Amino acid sequence: MSFAIVLALIAVVVTVLFLVLARRAQEVRVSASQIPAVVSQLKAFGKDSSFVVFVFMPEGKVAPEDEEGVNLQYSIENGRIGLDWVLLAPQNIADKEKIAAYIADRGFAANMREMNKVSYLRVENGDVADLGARIATEFYHLDPADQVDLIVDGFDLKPV
Repeated sequence: MSFAIVLALIAVVVTVLFLVLARRAQEVRVSASQIPAVVSQLKAFGKDSSFVVFVFMPEGKVAPEDEEGVNLQYSIENGRIGLDWVLLAPQNIADKEKIAAYIADRGFAANMREMNKVSYLRVENGDVADLGARIATEFYHLDPADQVDLIVDGFDLKPV
């Protein structure tokens, strides 16, 4: 076999492998009802700076291509798990006051914080895993079976 053919075969294999892995990463989804199970894994296997973000569109809304929808984040800060309402996504910014009221009405305390010049509300008290699932299903009216996208960093997510 000539060197050019070997090089071409290697390029094809690498490209196919890249496409398979990229597609696999894009297909990481769970149902809204599985939010607490994923948060439990973050709590059990994560460390400081580990996080998971659930990304979804509110019921009945279609996002423009440049908008990803709602970002519901959980992270570990100083050894404590918390729900973070990060004020970067346009939908998160638009809903900040309503989400703060929703959280307070359910007996949770949300504190404003800033990290890396990004502001966010953080809730660390109570059952934050259930609170996030309720934000998705009650506040944004997702069906518990609706799929949400995941971004995971700092721990290996096991099937839920």
